[in-house]
Amino acid sequence: MKSEKRHLPLWSKALILLVFFSVAGFLYASTQTILEFRKIGLRSTDKHYMQVCAQKIAPFPQPLPAGYEYVYDLDFDWFNVVLLVIDNVPANQKIYCICHLNDTAEAIGTKELLDRFYDIGITTDTANCRFTDVKTKGDIAIGADKLLYMTGMLKDQNGRIYEGVVGCIRNLEKKKTLLIWSLSQPGKRLDLDACFNFFKSLPSL
Repeated sequence: MKSEKRHLPLWSKALILLVFFSVAGFLYASTQTILEFRKIGLRSTDKHYMQVCAQKIAPFPQPLPAGYEYVYDLDFDWFNVVLLVIDNVPANQKIYCICHLNDTAEAIGTKELLDRFYDIGITTDTANCRFTDVKTKGDIAIGADKLLYMTGMLKDQNGRIYEGVVGCIRNLEKKKTLLIWSLSQPGKRLDLDACFNFFKSLPSL
């Protein structure tokens, strides 16, 4: 006597398909994420792509002014965020720029953003430190926009003392918000001219 062939209920088939597509989707997303980070890593020290990232942020002069050179970039396309690091070689001082390329008018104001930035402190590829006091506050013109900034003393977890600057500028028409920061060498004074002269030369954000 032949046994009857038993069929899976419809809900079981649907559940199996759901699990299959979930696993397949996760594997695809993971693979794409890994490939994207690999692409970001490969482009981070590519001299030509650094110029591409620079132009996304602002009309940086090409080539850069004497004494300045690109160090690396990180272009997070899916977040509309670009990080660019520039070195002022004579001053031995790096300038960090991170730009949000799709900002909205509803975002928090420039001054409030700068205050939050100050509270967080400064992180670079060699140091992670917090501000201990404010030395100066001010602004510089970049075209029709203003870069608000604050300078002060900072201390890292090892007790080393630095001098640093944080700045913020927004251009609602271009939907851009740019944060900049720079840090002195431990125990040294910050060269503000090394940082600000570069930005003063820009015609706009």
